[in-house]
Amino acid sequence: LGSRPLTIAPAARPVEPVAPLSTAPPLAPKTPSAAELMRPRPEGAARREPSPRQPSPRRSPRSSRKLGRSTSASSSELSFGSGSSAVRLLPAPLNKNRVCEYGWLTPLLSSLVASQAAGVTDLASGTPGATLFVVCGGCPNSFCGMQAVLYTHMRSSPPELDFWWIKPKKEDGSTLERATLDRHSKGEHKNDPGRSRALYAQFADLFAVGGGAEAAARASRAGGGKLRFEVVGASGPAPRALIVDVESRAHYYIYLIWQEDWTSNPFARSKYIKGKLVYQRDPTLPEYFARPYAYRDGVLSVPPHAELEEAVAEPMARSDETRWSSVGSELRRVGGRPSSIAAVESRAPARPRQQAWGADSPE
Repeated sequence: LGSRPLTIAPAARPVEPVAPLSTAPPLAPKTPSAAELMRPRPEGAARREPSPRQPSPRRSPRSSRKLGRSTSASSSELSFGSGSSAVRLLPAPLNKNRVCEYGWLTPLLSSLVASQAAGVTDLASGTPGATLFVVCGGCPNSFCGMQAVLYTHMRSSPPELDFWWIKPKKEDGSTLERATLDRHSKGEHKNDPGRSRALYAQFADLFAVGGGAEAAARASRAGGGKLRFEVVGASGPAPRALIVDVESRAHYYIYLIWQEDWTSNPFARSKYIKGKLVYQRDPTLPEYFARPYAYRDGVLSVPPHAELEEAVAEPMARSDETRWSSVGSELRRVGGRPSSIAAVESRAPARPRQQAWGADSPE
């Protein structure tokens, strides 16, 4: 055979014939006739039971994101009251704004609690007035800078309760811009409420100043039969806004309303504001207190429980640690558990917050 190697080829496998593809249509399932349907089932034949419905997985509690925090219900929330006036306290703050950032309001608030209200003027009409109280906490936000809402008693005919924006100085954020104490409808210090008027008018509606029978009925409905609203000393130089608890006879001479949380979605069916009322019990004494409130769908709730009242050292807190989720920097124990008493929420489900109030205010 010589030097060439011997190679043996493997045996080839026989090729199996491939069955031709069937072109006949698939057989339709046989439909039983009426006689077969009426035929009795043989004894012992197993009855086909429908498979049990599997329970859907339990959903987690619904929550909404507000200022980067979850507002879902917590097992540590504390509830007070019952029925339509029932409220629950949130154990953690929601508002990123700090009370100490509003130090520029201190001179104005000090004059309010001393019954030395600053005189104001509507520059468009020339109507004079006097300051009553301030609402703050909603600004600054991603849509507007630092500002607050000033409520005033205007000596027009008939008298009315008006409000507009007040701001710190641009060059010094720690000092009130005195020009904004007057109402400007145009110019450099334009500060009329604009489109935000509908949002903040509900605090003015509480007192029904010069609004006739319709305004009085609206204020009565806002109190829910438990609160009464008055402007005392309206004819004098220093009027005060007063909330009276009808049952306990407690008097709250308010000078500041803090916004901790609120609904700003204009399409929400239910709207609310919640936070703290800061007030004096006796307007002649330098003693200041705070307690939570909830204002939902035109009805204001202020829990009258004594354990919810907190003493405030001065009209406006200056500590950087104070968030005014509780109006002092200390935590309190309520019901045997520590709580900052952050805010108060009615039992109706909360709506998601989409933007902060005052977004359309003039800069």
